[in-house]
Amino acid sequence: MNNALRILAWPAFKNRGPYNVLLYGNMQELGATVEEFSASRILSKRYDIVHLHWPEYCVNGRGALASLFWSCALFGAMCWVRIRGAKVVWTVHNLQSHELQHPTIERYFWRMFTALLNAYISLTETGLERARQHYPSLRTKRGFVIPHGNIRDAYPAVGISREQARLRLGIAQSARVVGFFGSVERYKGITELVETFSALEDTRAVLCVAGKCYLAAQERKRVEEIAARDRRVVLQLEYIPDAEVVSYIRAADVVVMPFREILNSGSAVLALSLDRPVVVPAKGSMMELQQFAGPEWVRLYSGELTPETLQQHFDAVIEGTATRGRCHALESGWAGLDWKDLAQLTLDAYHSVIGPAPRYGANVRTSGRFAA
Repeated sequence: MNNALRILAWPAFKNRGPYNVLLYGNMQELGATVEEFSASRILSKRYDIVHLHWPEYCVNGRGALASLFWSCALFGAMCWVRIRGAKVVWTVHNLQSHELQHPTIERYFWRMFTALLNAYISLTETGLERARQHYPSLRTKRGFVIPHGNIRDAYPAVGISREQARLRLGIAQSARVVGFFGSVERYKGITELVETFSALEDTRAVLCVAGKCYLAAQERKRVEEIAARDRRVVLQLEYIPDAEVVSYIRAADVVVMPFREILNSGSAVLALSLDRPVVVPAKGSMMELQQFAGPEWVRLYSGELTPETLQQHFDAVIEGTATRGRCHALESGWAGLDWKDLAQLTLDAYHSVIGPAPRYGANVRTSGRFAA
């Protein structure tokens, strides 16, 4: 099949996470042309596919007028590229913005955005069904399930051991470490995690929170006050370079992410890729992640994260074998697919939307299922 498609992606290579870089880098190796989304390119060039990720940035972290402006700008761009022959595809990372700062604007934003799509891609079966339930207009459009890949090798110092990581970070080798990494935001339940951990009586336990902080001033103050009273809580509330991310994850015995609401989690995939078990709520696609990686690697809880629940999972991980081995389910990627396979599946999806039949069969559910 001729894969020489012209693709405009937002973002393609500019986001900090490795997902887009690995996906589009492999597409280029397969012969596709991939360019970064920009106004000048939209106006001056023609593309076969315009692929959008995280469109909620138009309405998240902005004032009402700015949200309206960027929403209208995106809708105008989608209409323009469609008039010029491109197909518009959305990857469903989230179903809405995490903070819902402008609920009325956002409600109309998603109604218009989903109406202007030609197709959409979900990372999981759960995500596909949730997207269709949430946005009825998607039920008449082509939907595809193409999973997230292993991102172990995307980070430097990936071979660092737990002992080396703890030595580098100044954490005692005998400590029992709960880790939290990534952007520190309200929807991730970081305040609840710090409060819950502080209620534990385990004197050897350490909670290490690492990542750039986006909490409101009052909530950040609350977290810092708890850490000041409880020396077991270590805060590193700043941007963590990729070279150090591995150390923070590998230093932990278990990574805990008490999301208030979640559909997909790249942070959970990264922790598993670096052979660290995760504790997450039974929400969104986390049950599907557990089915893939195994219950010893993805530990689920329902309701609020209580001290008893945290201690139970913490003890189970320490006493188990997961923290001393590798997450073999991610060795070759989800369903045995590497990034080259995932790039090809995405190109097949593009071709399916444009016209020709996909290379992979429609019955392959976890490796590129064509849903409609």
